[in-house]
Amino acid sequence: MATEVSIDVELDEEAIEFELPLIDEVQADMRQRMDAAVEVAKATAPVDTGEYRSKIHRVEQPDTDGTVHMDADAEHSIYVEYGTRQTDRHGRRIHPARHTLGHALDAAGGDH
Repeated sequence: MATEVSIDVELDEEAIEFELPLIDEVQADMRQRMDAAVEVAKATAPVDTGEYRSKIHRVEQPDTDGTVHMDADAEHSIYVEYGTRQTDRHGRRIHPARHTLGHALDAAGGDH
């Protein structure tokens, strides 16, 4: 015996796209998730002087669309995150990419 189930759902796509991310409860949840990602990033960050790890933080003000960001604003952060092309005399990369922020977002279930 086959059973047919039909569900009609009307979505307010404009509300989802523009209003939902700006609701206070959603923003609080996103800040909490990003704070967890910041903790993961700090725990897994490579440390030489400690400056990179100390500069990892959640950006306080979300974007106009409600997006919450994490940043590491040390001058050398881009080189830690993405590495350099510099190699030693044997062709091995001296400064490989660490992807610290990206991996922290993955661990927190985020999108990057």
